[in-house]
Amino acid sequence: MRPGLPILLVLFSSGAASAQGRGPRYVDPAPIDFQEHTGWQPIFDGKSLGGWDGPTDVWRAENGEIVAQSSAVSPTGTTYLIWNGGQPANFEFKAEIKLDGLGSNSGIQFRATKVGEVADRKYSKWDLRGYQADFDLQNANTGALIECCAGSRRGVPPRPDRAFRGQVVRAAMANGEKPSLIGTTGDPEQLKSCIKVGDWNQIHLIARGRTMMYFINGYLMSVFLDDHPTMYVDHGFLAVQLEGRGDIAVHFRNLWLKNLP
Repeated sequence: MRPGLPILLVLFSSGAASAQGRGPRYVDPAPIDFQEHTGWQPIFDGKSLGGWDGPTDVWRAENGEIVAQSSAVSPTGTTYLIWNGGQPANFEFKAEIKLDGLGSNSGIQFRATKVGEVADRKYSKWDLRGYQADFDLQNANTGALIECCAGSRRGVPPRPDRAFRGQVVRAAMANGEKPSLIGTTGDPEQLKSCIKVGDWNQIHLIARGRTMMYFINGYLMSVFLDDHPTMYVDHGFLAVQLEGRGDIAVHFRNLWLKNLP
């Protein structure tokens, strides 16, 4: 036997025994329970719009839901309901959403700023510009992370950068440049099939630093990395939105927030 071989065998055997004593090298993650709220704070009491600010002729609380409606006869345009509990920076947000009406569109606005009231625009007091997790009934842009909204075209216009369903995108670094597609999380049509049209869907957002992640029904829809040197926003208002055309409505329930380091 070659010199040193018994020592190697002893070391190998010892390592194997030690590994056996420690158990498996890797541990499978436990799936999250969307209804588990330890460490989260409720931001809707299920009964009133207390803690929220928006046009109460559009937004209301009923049956444990936040509801907003618009009609073809009397359209509201884009309207927001803003959470008054702070301006989250790094956070996770969970909610359930349902849309009614073919032209309905909604989303979660976050790290947003108010763009200022305009005298002849009824709901402009609540207009916002910021990041948005988009959601529409026809799933044309559902699952996308965008910057929104143009509103009455005042202030700095939102960037056209978008992380569409199935994409991991880094923002353009300067005017005239295009955002970069870093990779994909899945086929956009397959991800689209995971979204329940006209029914309740579970939304989960994670914003930590310059990285934002958007999940629907447990599926990672998009990731947006905002490395722009001046346009990146690290905190701001959190709001829900209704926009679109025709007889439309949006419903939200089970809204929860967790602040992150």
